[in-house]
Amino acid sequence: MLKKWISSLQLARDIWRRKLGIWLFDRQGVAFKPDGVLKRVVLVRWDAKWGDSIVSSFIFREWRRSYPDIRLDVITTPNMSALFRKYFSADHVYEIRKRPSYGELNQLAAELGEMDLLVHLSNALKMKDIFFMSRVKSRAIAGLDEQVGLVNLTLGRSGRGKHFSEKFRLLLERTGADIESTSYIVPDDIEAQRKVDVFLASLDKPLLVFNPYGSGQSRQLNQEKIGEILGVLLRQREDIHVVILTTPEKKGEVENICHGHERVFYYPDTKSIYDSIAIMRRADWVISVDTATVHIAVGLGKKLLAFYNPDDENFAEWGPNDNDTLVLFSSPHVPPDMNRLSQEHYTPLLRQLLR
Repeated sequence: MLKKWISSLQLARDIWRRKLGIWLFDRQGVAFKPDGVLKRVVLVRWDAKWGDSIVSSFIFREWRRSYPDIRLDVITTPNMSALFRKYFSADHVYEIRKRPSYGELNQLAAELGEMDLLVHLSNALKMKDIFFMSRVKSRAIAGLDEQVGLVNLTLGRSGRGKHFSEKFRLLLERTGADIESTSYIVPDDIEAQRKVDVFLASLDKPLLVFNPYGSGQSRQLNQEKIGEILGVLLRQREDIHVVILTTPEKKGEVENICHGHERVFYYPDTKSIYDSIAIMRRADWVISVDTATVHIAVGLGKKLLAFYNPDDENFAEWGPNDNDTLVLFSSPHVPPDMNRLSQEHYTPLLRQLLR
């Protein structure tokens, strides 16, 4: 009850701050007209989310193909900087904290200088977002929030109810890009892949990757549910190995889960998501409760079973962008709980996945 009350207070605070931000900083922008070649685009990606970044990755490739001389810059957090610089080929990455101060945002806006287009695709812009946008020198601002006048390349109405990859496709179309492919770009860390390949060299059976850990407590499976799913998996086929994806924080728990299973293991040298990607690249199947892993598996073209908590709006925007992916929702519960997956329902899907 206390948690629900605190959540309601936080929501009311955010709504009030947003209204104040619109009153203080918003202004009506000039209607956007695509009147020439894009020379410089700056993308706001300080949400620091891997799944979102993978889903939007193709815009870098498609903009560069349409406009070979374009400059694509990104604003993101330090831990995401390498992804955009090394793998998505951003021309420059501006690093900023996930929760910057107004002073830092003002300084960043001045540092950015002039641009053709600022991209900030948030469904509901916050007070700090609006403040930052009011300080940026951009001919156009692309966004989904049609209640903010500064957004003069609006995608909200045309993108409503669509997957976020489709929203980014709309952005490309509205800026005159000739779209060849919307396939995701998945990072390929050569050193991580080399080490994983050495680790998997003696494997003589097909490989299934299982990720039971998502962001937030509601998207994580407990040890009992993980053991239950593993038991069903191993009974389905006797010719597979299962590797459980882990993080340094979950290593002890995963080690306990794998203990006593001849065909279940984990990669002990996992240090980052690049190691998990390297393992997935060698997999025959993927099962995941985590949206980032889901989008990476889709980008790699893997046979996939994705588990989600019930949320129609979130699933429409961030579900697997692939018609062949198998999906199962946990039973409704307050708060959401991924452990409410029914064995009766996931068993036939495992059978379908592995056939």
